[in-house]
Amino acid sequence: MPTNMAARGLTNSGPPNKTDPARGGQELARQYCSACHLFPEPQLLTKREWAHHVLPQMARWLGIEPFDYEGEKDGKLLQEAGIFPSSPILPEEDWFTIWNYYVSNAPSTPLAPIPRPKPVVGLEKFRARKFNFHSGAPMISMVKIDAAQKRLFVGDSFAGMLAAVDATGRTLGTAPLGNTPVSLTEQPSGRFITLIGRMFPSEALEGSVMFVPKDAAGSAQTLLEKLRRPTHTAVGDLNDDGRSDLVVCQFGYRLGRFSWFEAKAGGQFEEHVLLNQPGAIRAELRDLNDDRKLDIVVLMAQGREGIFIFYNQGRGQFRMEAAIEQPPTFGFAGFQMVDFNRDGAPDILTANGDNGDNPTPHKPYHGVRIYLNDGKNRFKEAWFYPMEGAYDARAADFDGDGHLDIAAIAYFPDFQKQPVESFTYLLHRGGLRFEPYLSRDADAGRWMSMDVGDLDGDGDADIVLGSFAVGPTTIPIPPALRDNWKTNGAAVLVLENLFR
Repeated sequence: MPTNMAARGLTNSGPPNKTDPARGGQELARQYCSACHLFPEPQLLTKREWAHHVLPQMARWLGIEPFDYEGEKDGKLLQEAGIFPSSPILPEEDWFTIWNYYVSNAPSTPLAPIPRPKPVVGLEKFRARKFNFHSGAPMISMVKIDAAQKRLFVGDSFAGMLAAVDATGRTLGTAPLGNTPVSLTEQPSGRFITLIGRMFPSEALEGSVMFVPKDAAGSAQTLLEKLRRPTHTAVGDLNDDGRSDLVVCQFGYRLGRFSWFEAKAGGQFEEHVLLNQPGAIRAELRDLNDDRKLDIVVLMAQGREGIFIFYNQGRGQFRMEAAIEQPPTFGFAGFQMVDFNRDGAPDILTANGDNGDNPTPHKPYHGVRIYLNDGKNRFKEAWFYPMEGAYDARAADFDGDGHLDIAAIAYFPDFQKQPVESFTYLLHRGGLRFEPYLSRDADAGRWMSMDVGDLDGDGDADIVLGSFAVGPTTIPIPPALRDNWKTNGAAVLVLENLFR
């Protein structure tokens, strides 16, 4: 394929038109694109995005254009994995037809924004507290509230450490880890800490999972190592043997996998791969079908985007079902299972707005969604709030009225027009009717992590945001705002709940 195909595809609506672009384009696209992920409609991206970014990448996955292993930092690992075809897997004329189909049918400008309630600027029932731990750009990799001890765990990628602070920001202790902590899972016996290895895209096997016992006499130990950018670890007894197994999301980049690690009697773990593909972000363990076995629910991105349920069949066997699937442009980034309509069946709250792969315009289908469970674990979208660059969402009854409200962060908002939209508080008035509110302090950081819980011990849920200010620059960010994050911003923003 000529190296200037992207430019010619944009100016001439595709490469040389060897076939009629209106004939068979959709059928071929469905055949080849749907082999790896849900079929993406041309309207989801602009002509420029298809021609300059997505289709050239797709050409490598289809073997049309050879992958440059020598020019890739992890080229050897990718070559050994053999994920890119060494020769085309489809005729060239079929590729031309697919190219023409997307570029001809895509809009020249982004889709129009979807109407939504106008947010109110000002959070009267929350008091903002800003914490900083060192000079320079914040690189907070995780925040986790320990309500029982009225403290906050903070992961710092810059220092490669985990710190504990109280509700006022006073440091209670630090643990140098030599790696970046990205999640912490509390268990009665101790804490399971997931260390990602590298925050930015990489195929390196530098991640690990460690265990820190609550018993003062115990010592920290590494349970798993040589993991590919793990982002989360869920803990539970999956095979009813009395031992805690681990479910690990190895997000990776182009390589990765989703596995459960069976705890053995001698303290070792045996890996069982559930999905041999990258993109696993976070998992929850729940008995969804009332058979007294823990099932696994995982959020996947990186191509095959969606939420997948692994039903526990016993004896270490699982059956996978897709609960929610979306095209790869969707940008899933966060989810939580929670019962919004109080019918006893857990619903799904999601945030989709990851826009970090390519310099692309904002997408109107990014935002926060609620998928209601019909009682048989079939999920249907019931509510949507458009939110550019949405990255995570957490539900809690912040105002104590019996309705679950939502706190949401956006890592890729429109920083030029409204930087405080990096955080939105959605007040639930009942019947899935939400009122959006913005914090005037939200422009103090670029929020990548969030947790909700009673940090100060007064009986209500507080909100904590962590700023990772050196992330992808695929969207415009005003230089003055960037400078403010470094010199006058906040590494951690605590929104103290004042409803009580």
